[in-house]
Amino acid sequence: MKSIRFWVVLFAFLLSVFLLFQYRLPIAKVLGGFLAKKDPLEKCEVIFAPWSRLRTNFVYAMRLVKDGWGERLVMTSPKAAPAEKDFRAAYGLESCSPGEVLRKVSEKEDLPAEKLTILEDSISTYTDCELLYACWEKNPFRSVIVITDAPHSRRFRMVMNKVFRGADVKIVSCPSFPGRPLEDVFADEEDYVMYVASEYVKIVAYVFKYTLQD
Repeated sequence: MKSIRFWVVLFAFLLSVFLLFQYRLPIAKVLGGFLAKKDPLEKCEVIFAPWSRLRTNFVYAMRLVKDGWGERLVMTSPKAAPAEKDFRAAYGLESCSPGEVLRKVSEKEDLPAEKLTILEDSISTYTDCELLYACWEKNPFRSVIVITDAPHSRRFRMVMNKVFRGADVKIVSCPSFPGRPLEDVFADEEDYVMYVASEYVKIVAYVFKYTLQD
């Protein structure tokens, strides 16, 4: 016969699972707030926006360049075509390559071609940072504003600090549209909850991986 302690522990476990599921969105909102890395915005030589969530990151980065916060915009483009079909459709660019999407959208938004640099063939956050580092080695800059969606900003900064360690570059983290509620960026609540959970898993994996390397 099971002991009373066993049933108490089982009940507590099941209750915890139920509460986590029932209140997953409020919990995700709280945890998502800790993921946001935001520095005071200041003018920098370069504004960097990795390819992800074009409707927010790319659009906000172009706005900052046009408002004078940076001299030029550096973007990464992926090897595979993006999933943001609605963004591409809004500009009539369904059949364009990722690089062409960036160029054509910047033209339509009146961003001068000489202010846009595209770094191609990104496959991950780490690759984004490595491509930017290679760009810095060829054309050095002293400061950069990094535009990502808020829940991704802390992990991206961790990777940036790793890749640019020892480089004399000031990094300013700026989540896209900082006054916007984090969950509004996502298609639905479940997407937001899963995104926050995945970011925490990736941060833990990153810490273990690079702590062991160092």
